[in-house]
Amino acid sequence: MPSTVHVDGNRRWGGGQEQSLGLALALAARGEETHFIAHSESALSARLKGTYLSFEAMPLRGMAGALSVRRLARRLGELGPEIVHIHDSASQAAAALAARLGGGMRLVVTRRTAFPLSGGWLGRLKYEWCDRIICVSEAVRRECLAAGLPEARLAVVGDFVDCNYFRPGAVAEEETERRPTIGVVGRLSREKGHEVLLRAMRRVVGRVAEARLLIAGEGPEQGRLQGMAAALGLSDHVEFMGFVPDARSVVAASEVLAMPSLSEGLGVAALEAMALAKPVVASDAGGLVESVVDGETGRVVRAGDAEALADALVEMLEFPERAREMGRAGRERALERFDKPKIVDRILSLYDEVVNEGRR
Repeated sequence: MPSTVHVDGNRRWGGGQEQSLGLALALAARGEETHFIAHSESALSARLKGTYLSFEAMPLRGMAGALSVRRLARRLGELGPEIVHIHDSASQAAAALAARLGGGMRLVVTRRTAFPLSGGWLGRLKYEWCDRIICVSEAVRRECLAAGLPEARLAVVGDFVDCNYFRPGAVAEEETERRPTIGVVGRLSREKGHEVLLRAMRRVVGRVAEARLLIAGEGPEQGRLQGMAAALGLSDHVEFMGFVPDARSVVAASEVLAMPSLSEGLGVAALEAMALAKPVVASDAGGLVESVVDGETGRVVRAGDAEALADALVEMLEFPERAREMGRAGRERALERFDKPKIVDRILSLYDEVVNEGRR
């Protein structure tokens, strides 16, 4: 199998970093030659210190990243991987240029957002340097095609979930009498749709008086959302939990996971809830419709529609057996389509394909 170097320059920890680190660990566990390069001031580099992976940290973003291109190119040349896999867009231009300067290596990038490509011709150029672009959903692939990227270089490979780690009963649920609970896990940023969820929650509480909402995550919108919850009279129904190291505890404490995103590549939190046999109420943004099957593993509503979101959440709370059936179906779907070993196999096959193309 090809030797790989993985590059992720994101400073904060999120679903993308779970995926990049999880993939590298899986490859190393299979005996593959694997190395990781992370940003020197990132949560990812701190976590790498506690693993068995070969890794190093260096500046990868902004002007510091641009100035370190030659250093990165020299290091890649020393390591001599067959594949350089870039996992975040912020460091992509510098890392792609460094890989080209390093010479003799093939370049793979994963794109996880369904936003239109930005940056004009320069933003497009950094993808032109890539031998393969992994799109985590058909929605992401469509945005790449719309930007004029070559179809032959695009491959749809979904994000993974470790269905053994995220399994029913993996964490203990509350033993006290529970209130009907909705969970949401993700960064507190506008595209995640928390504002829509709070408006929906006001409607939910009007119909299920004891309902509560657990909000796990941090981000720039936290203060505004807390003020909004208070203004809507939801202080006794909404708990802002901050960063939660193990999302399983939040999902296990909930009857349903909400994914009210306004934009989403695929939705790792939805996959995790499905693996835990919990139903998901999601918007129809981006790749969420490829994760959640409406009426089978949860409900899908129009993005930004607080009333429809509230109706779907109330349905999950008022009809618990139906919700449990959807949760069981979600678990089956996660095992069939998104389980970690299957996704890792697909990525390894893609690496082989890219390396063989380079030998022709």
